[in-house]
Amino acid sequence: MITLKAEKRNPNVKAKKLRRKGYVTGILSGKEMKEPVALQFDGAEAAKFIKANKEGTQVYLDIEGEKVDALVKNIDYNPIEKQLMALDFQALVAGEKVSTTVAVKLEHTDMVQGIVEQEMEEIHYKADPANLLDTIVIDFNGYPADVRDIHVKDLPIPEGKQVHFITPEDAVVVHIGEYEAASEEDEDAEGAEAEAK
Repeated sequence: MITLKAEKRNPNVKAKKLRRKGYVTGILSGKEMKEPVALQFDGAEAAKFIKANKEGTQVYLDIEGEKVDALVKNIDYNPIEKQLMALDFQALVAGEKVSTTVAVKLEHTDMVQGIVEQEMEEIHYKADPANLLDTIVIDFNGYPADVRDIHVKDLPIPEGKQVHFITPEDAVVVHIGEYEAASEEDEDAEGAEAEAK
C-alpha cells in the first residue's frame, strides 16, 4: 500500500505561512479519534502523491513514525494558481464500513466495434478497509460484441472483494453507440465531387 509521510502541525500556525515554507496542510479525522489531528506534508511529496492518486485512495499515513490506515477524503487544489492547498484523510477502523468512490478505467477501447462513451468516471460505494478498491477496470478485449450498455451491476469487481454500491446498480457507466452510416445526400455529394475531378 502507498505510504505518505506527514508531521503533526501546530494549529496556531496559519496554513498560508506553511505554504510559503513549502508545506501542504491537512487533517486526519475518524469516528474513534477524540479529535481531528492537524497535519503538514512536504509540498513536493504531496504534489507527487496527488498526481498518482485520487480521492478514495487507501493509504498509510506515516505520522512521525506512527502508521495510520487512512482514506483520502478530499483534495483541495487551486486550478488557477496550480497549487495544492490541503489534503483531508479519514482514519480507517478494521471491520467498519466507509463510503467512498472508485475510479472506472477503460482498456482496449480500440477493439470495440462502435463509439465508446463513458458516462461515469467514478462510482460511489461502501466497504470495510479490507475490501476497498483501487480502481475498476473494464477490459474490452474479448468483451461480447452485442453489448451496448454496461451498468453498475455489470462492473467487474476483483475476486474476493465485497462492496455495496451506493450509485444505483441500473445506472449506465459505459454506452457503446453505433457508427453512423453516411446519408444518401453525403454519398451523392461525394460522387459529384469525384466526377468533377
